[in-house]
Amino acid sequence: MPPQFTENWVPLERIEQSLQFEPALFVLLTAISSFFVYRLVLSDLSTERHRNLRALFKNLLAHCLIAGVLLCSFWIVRAGTLPLAQLLPTLGLATVFWGAIVLVKSFRIFAFEYLFFMNMQTGVPLLLVNMLTLLVSIILGSWIATSVFGFRLAPVLATSALFSIVLGLALQETLGNLFSGIALQVDKPYALGDWIEVQTSNQKLVGQVFEITWRATILVSFSEEWVTIPNRVVAQSQVLNYSKTKKPILKNQVFRFSYDVNIQEVKNMLVGAVRDLKGLSRYSEPIVLVSEVNESWVSLKLVYALKDFGDQFRIADEVLMTCLEVLRKEQVPLAGPRIFVSRDKTA
Repeated sequence: MPPQFTENWVPLERIEQSLQFEPALFVLLTAISSFFVYRLVLSDLSTERHRNLRALFKNLLAHCLIAGVLLCSFWIVRAGTLPLAQLLPTLGLATVFWGAIVLVKSFRIFAFEYLFFMNMQTGVPLLLVNMLTLLVSIILGSWIATSVFGFRLAPVLATSALFSIVLGLALQETLGNLFSGIALQVDKPYALGDWIEVQTSNQKLVGQVFEITWRATILVSFSEEWVTIPNRVVAQSQVLNYSKTKKPILKNQVFRFSYDVNIQEVKNMLVGAVRDLKGLSRYSEPIVLVSEVNESWVSLKLVYALKDFGDQFRIADEVLMTCLEVLRKEQVPLAGPRIFVSRDKTA
């Protein structure tokens, strides 16, 4: 006969109800299902995403093994096979908590798989995954508190209204950034990897979206600096997304020539110089326009389209170097400033 157990701060009967075959099978099938979804649906992911998911599965497998060892140990001790009856309640509680950890990690992997499936090319923010993880953790924690320890959460929530108000006021800034981040994810004005410009009341911030966290959106600027902008500020600002536009991103360079050159030949020369440069969009051919005429020179504006907004400085350098080399070979000089000095003969 199994040994008799004395009263303990951990209710053994309720723990045994939580460690029946059905709950354990549900936790196991959830973990296995996450792996089958990965193998059957997400085989075309990038190498980095495969590496990230495999790391998550290795971590999940380790926790599954620990939970399995704890569950087997609990039932072995419960059957009286090992003389460790006094450790049975603590062992059972550890098993319940570890099973909850396995369930949370499984749902976290499901969240990554869903986001990877919906965004095969672009990056996915950790904010949504962390929100789901938090939600599942709260649900499981509430279930353990009520089912295992017998806590009644309704009276606790009712009496904590004043505390919630005080806490909400204290965390007003943090909660504002959190809910602004959630709103940005629902509206999706930008995604990871997009080049955006955030125009606030007193400054303009440009960079590539690196991450969207609980508190802020992190940009990487052209000079490789990390720019952290609170989500609440982004939500209240004007955001220009240079990566979502269906039209090419236009840039230009201006050259000045004297009236002695053949303008049409110079136009053709500049267009031919940059037409085959890498990094230019093929959906819009480069074009040269007369932009200014004065007593000293004619200004020609070379307009070209970019594939990637982040390459604009490198492309501008290649455009200038290529055009200057062509002009040098064809012996077409650029116009310089002219100063006219006149003598007043009446003086």
